[in-house]
Amino acid sequence: MHADGTATVQQVADVSDAVAHAQALHKEGFHQTGMGDKHVASIPIPLLAEWAQKRGKTFADVMQDDGLMKAFLEDPDNSFCRVWKGKL
Repeated sequence: MHADGTATVQQVADVSDAVAHAQALHKEGFHQTGMGDKHVASIPIPLLAEWAQKRGKTFADVMQDDGLMKAFLEDPDNSFCRVWKGKL
């Protein structure tokens, strides 16, 4: 509670297990799906939603816009989510 009577609510999500999972998939060479497609990334939903919000977008916007998803995947700050690290 702030002195002026207002309060700030902060949502926190622990995505460390999901990040460790993505890194393990990369390290173990699981770069393809069973259908032969590239397994590009393993992204925690709260992380992608926060990234979108900082850009004035929503999670749904990113899921429907290949350009936004590519921007997320190519952002060096998000490289820890990448499983297959080749050129998109």
